[in-house]
Amino acid sequence: MRNLLTAVLILSAAPSPARVEDRTEELYKAVGAGDLKAVKAILEDSGQDVNVAYDDNDTSPLMLACREGNEEMARLLIERGADIAGVDAGGRPVEEYLIPSNKPAHKRLRRLIYDTAAEKSVRLPYAWLPLFMPDPAVSPALSRDPQVLPAASAADGDKATAWASKGTGAELWLFINSGAPSLRLLNGCGRSGQLFGANNRVKKLLVSVWTAEHFDGDVTETARAWKMARLTPDMAVELKDAPEPQEFPFPFNWEELRFKKAEAASVIMKRADYRGRKRLYSSFALRVEPAEVYRGSKYDDTCLSGISAGGPWLNEAALPANWARPYGKGTETLTLSTPQERLYSLKRGDKTVSSGSWRIEDGELVLEHEGGAERYAASAENMKGRRTLRLVGADGATLIYRAAR
Repeated sequence: MRNLLTAVLILSAAPSPARVEDRTEELYKAVGAGDLKAVKAILEDSGQDVNVAYDDNDTSPLMLACREGNEEMARLLIERGADIAGVDAGGRPVEEYLIPSNKPAHKRLRRLIYDTAAEKSVRLPYAWLPLFMPDPAVSPALSRDPQVLPAASAADGDKATAWASKGTGAELWLFINSGAPSLRLLNGCGRSGQLFGANNRVKKLLVSVWTAEHFDGDVTETARAWKMARLTPDMAVELKDAPEPQEFPFPFNWEELRFKKAEAASVIMKRADYRGRKRLYSSFALRVEPAEVYRGSKYDDTCLSGISAGGPWLNEAALPANWARPYGKGTETLTLSTPQERLYSLKRGDKTVSSGSWRIEDGELVLEHEGGAERYAASAENMKGRRTLRLVGADGATLIYRAAR
């Protein structure tokens, strides 16, 4: 008995481990209020879990800081171990809380997340950001940032026109076909030698590849919404300070890009907010950002007169229609149905010559039927106010259709 009492006294006299105080609600309120001093005190004094979820959506403190665009708060939370790869109850990752994604503070926070992931070798989940393209699309290039000259000017094939933004940091998006072998650039403002020197030219261009997915219902009266997810980190392309065309081998592996694209699409289709929705169109896009410039002698406008990757972008959304061309004394009609069906028929007069399904593969239009398949390099554009479909076959023969009135 004496030994038992002694053991009890010894155990009761031993110091108890420090208890972690639950200050979750207090932490959330402090993050939401932007009270940096209070957040520091809570994390230092209580041993509070920096990744704790408070609401039914499992929103983390870092997600809340990102939504508010609070850079100092986000940086503090990341320094204290916040999970940059975390997702909420609906599967939305931290990066998706950076909306609108072209807001300067949100762009800087995205860079912080990317840099942290690279430093710590963390693989980030696919995050989907909205990008609105005018419908019908008049150019494969667009920018949501303030522009001096429009993004479309960099993709119109005219060296005398240019995209221009102030200084560095603006982003330009270019929709491209799969399999592009190279990246072709025209630096500066190519209208004249005088304007080339007067404006900034790009010295270092950050380039990354994104997947672009369009789902049913993602349209407005004037625009088509694409959901964009990053497939590659930024790669820096160093440009010469010269007006002549500059061409670089495409800096990413297409086989790997196609795999990641399929993986990303599979992930988003499993999310509750996309379950049951139909994926109508799919594409690749480049995101480019001037990071360093050759300074202009007169202006701080950063110009890029041309950017392309492979041939003209084959916009799936522009293909469904009844296309017609003269054939002998009659008319040949190629009908491409909506993306829900993706059926085609080719008629000469009233006679059906072939029918089957259509799809886009590596930037080509594929017409598949019982006897096999035909592949065409295709482009859909407006010519003299009418929509035109140009098909170039494997033998080089060119067929030009116009949208039937």
